[in-house]
Amino acid sequence: MTESDSTASRPRRARPTYGLPGPVDSGSAPSGDGAASGPHTIPTGSTLLGGPGSGEPPTRPRRRARVPLALGLVLLVVIAPVFFIGGIAWAMSSVVGDAGRGPTEFTAAEQQITLEANHMVFVYVPAEATDATCTASGGVTTIASDAEVTFGNGSTYRQALGVAATSDTTATITCTGTDAPAYLGPYSMFGIALPLLLGPVIGVLAGLVGLVLTIVGIVLMVRRR
Repeated sequence: MTESDSTASRPRRARPTYGLPGPVDSGSAPSGDGAASGPHTIPTGSTLLGGPGSGEPPTRPRRRARVPLALGLVLLVVIAPVFFIGGIAWAMSSVVGDAGRGPTEFTAAEQQITLEANHMVFVYVPAEATDATCTASGGVTTIASDAEVTFGNGSTYRQALGVAATSDTTATITCTGTDAPAYLGPYSMFGIALPLLLGPVIGVLAGLVGLVLTIVGIVLMVRRR
């Protein structure tokens, strides 16, 4: 036997693979989407390619949660109270100023007051004159009242009447049962009513919008976490 014959009959040693996957038998590979395409195939969704399981941070910016939350808090905490309280203060500003000085007393038991359209006066009698009554004439509308008021000068009166003019007129107001009736005004009914209505309404709407935006911002932040 020659040296070449002994070498040919000797079994060939397997070459080391150094950690690489071995060859795949094409006959035993599973069929379908999960079939192996070769010894070096890496799944597309693997963490090595940054797929869903790669642990990358979400791409949604944190600003999406902060903006509605900040706007909601501003509307709810700042804007709504300002309009609500400011409307009432604006409507009553002229009345409050006169109330601090006290009402204007009648020069007689019967007083004539010139009123422009949509203006009104409040008629008062001393609080101790419990039987005093007041009436008004001259194309005006009257509203009866019985509220006791203490003015800034320390005098205490009972509001007996509200007198409103629908057109320019001279109202004649007569009070009986007292020698010292008085009045506040005249005041614009629109100047009192509009701020008194619009201020609270705008304040409530701003508060509702602020509440919704605050809830949306909180929900977005919770979802991000």
